[in-house]
Amino acid sequence: MDAAKLDQLNSIKSSLEDLHNSQVALVQKVAQLEVNLMNTPDKEVETGLLEVYSNASDNEDLIKNMLDKFNSRVEKANKEFTPAPEEEGAGEE
Repeated sequence: MDAAKLDQLNSIKSSLEDLHNSQVALVQKVAQLEVNLMNTPDKEVETGLLEVYSNASDNEDLIKNMLDKFNSRVEKANKEFTPAPEEEGAGEE
């Protein structure tokens, strides 16, 4: 694994984290809208928000799972690219 490939993996990881954070924010905003609708009920909007909330929550879970798996691969690549400190000094005596 070379540095360019590692940089590319870290860039993808960063994008996935950003996507996950966006989905979390969307879920939170929809929940806040649902609370606000308690003061001014609107069945049509409430019904639509339930679907949006459900889809956004499902997407957040999918992205989180994908991110967790990808993080494992990136961590493994980082370890392979960066030798442990005891390995760097081996044989230098």
